[in-house]
Amino acid sequence: MGVRVLVEVKRGGEAAETPALINSGYEAYEPEIHIPLALARKLGFKLEGLRGEKYKVVSTEVTAYVLGEIYARVVTKDKVTGWVRAQAVTTPSEYEVIVSDTLTEKLQIEIIKPKTGLWKFHGEEKTRESVESQYWIE
Repeated sequence: MGVRVLVEVKRGGEAAETPALINSGYEAYEPEIHIPLALARKLGFKLEGLRGEKYKVVSTEVTAYVLGEIYARVVTKDKVTGWVRAQAVTTPSEYEVIVSDTLTEKLQIEIIKPKTGLWKFHGEEKTRESVESQYWIE
């Protein structure tokens, strides 16, 4: 199942709420979030002339395209975190929003049971369940 949380992402005057996969294996030096192309368009990113970077994934490399700055926060029924600035990237073949390890920490998310989908906010005892996945397919 994996841990998925509801995040709100915004860029300029555009915003969207979407489930996001919390992926501790997505290692990044700075807060980073993978945004599928359909969501990138909704948020107003220009998709021409993007700069590509090589990412190691399992035992291969993929090219991720740097979209630019975005803000993200976690939204639950009883709590909304503060906004965190992150770098948005995209890969054409991935349709789910994915949060890097660094952004996960900045959002104060702690994974309790990754297979079952249980998580909590740092410093809280309340265990939370994952939300359903969403795929951004055009």
